[in-house]
Amino acid sequence: MKELEKTQTASRAGYMDIAKGIAILAVVAGHLYPPSTLVGRVIYSFHMPLFFLISGYFIKDFNIRKNLKSSFKGLLIPYIVGTLLEMIAVICLEGGAKGLKSAADLFLDMIGGFCKDPVAFPMFHETWILWFLPSLFLAKIIFAVIMKITESNKYHTTIRLIVIAILAFVGMLCPMSMNEYFPWGIEISLVALPFLLSGYMFNQQKLFANRFRFLIAGICFVFWVCLLCAGFYIELAAHYWPGFYLAVIEGIAASFAVICFSQLADRVAVINTFFRWVGKNSLIILLAHNLDTRYIHIEAFFGLNAEDDRLFVLIVQTVFVLCIAAASGAVSYFWQKKRERPDKSRAVRAD
Repeated sequence: MKELEKTQTASRAGYMDIAKGIAILAVVAGHLYPPSTLVGRVIYSFHMPLFFLISGYFIKDFNIRKNLKSSFKGLLIPYIVGTLLEMIAVICLEGGAKGLKSAADLFLDMIGGFCKDPVAFPMFHETWILWFLPSLFLAKIIFAVIMKITESNKYHTTIRLIVIAILAFVGMLCPMSMNEYFPWGIEISLVALPFLLSGYMFNQQKLFANRFRFLIAGICFVFWVCLLCAGFYIELAAHYWPGFYLAVIEGIAASFAVICFSQLADRVAVINTFFRWVGKNSLIILLAHNLDTRYIHIEAFFGLNAEDDRLFVLIVQTVFVLCIAAASGAVSYFWQKKRERPDKSRAVRAD
């Protein structure tokens, strides 16, 4: 029985990795296909909501200190590393005093953590693709605080729904007066809270093990398509959420459909292996894509134009970020093996 539970747990983690793999590849494609295109609208309608929803799915408890520690390690350290990589890149590319000045500006931007250039804080500039990491960090901490405070209340589910709905509405209203952006994307974090709550509730209700899940996914898919045809999609980074809660519900429905599709994809060996690996390396791919988009422009080496040759540029960029992820994995593997050898040598001498 225990072995069966372990197998089912591994399977659940597997299809969630596939969903993350789909989402991170959609992120790469989304920077080539803007929302003005049909492909872009499809991508933006689900890829960021899916990341937030999966994060909520894996939240196990609401210990504030534990959540701070794990989120700092899993999100803020990569955020800092990503900025340091940018600083190294800009120093190498610009050189001298200009490169150092640009690196100092990047460090300042990292502290601000703005998704886009703010109006009220002109000393800061946007953090580009890295905006997602501090915004998810804040969302997870705010979510954990809400869940912890309401944990012992008899009507905790209703209270959580109301509180999170109100906070999401506040997040939607915050930028509307002057399209302002706030430090660490806190307004985006508030809008993303319903995605975290949905992921958590899907896990609690074991919806992805429900025998009617594919029927539910089909309904979600139809709802998703209808809203897309009506011009609705949610782009968190650009503060675009038409219909307010309707856009949020669309993101939840789309995410549910994609995760159920991932369950089907998990049954195909080749797709299973590739997308699981991509999902497990999604953070490295995000950092590599950030560097490529801002400084490297790998497509330029092949003489490709980002608008005229979108598909070819997408292939080149995807291959590039996957190669970086593979190289990082190889370095990590050999480093781990190297660390294990002295431990084994000490154990032999002790015997």
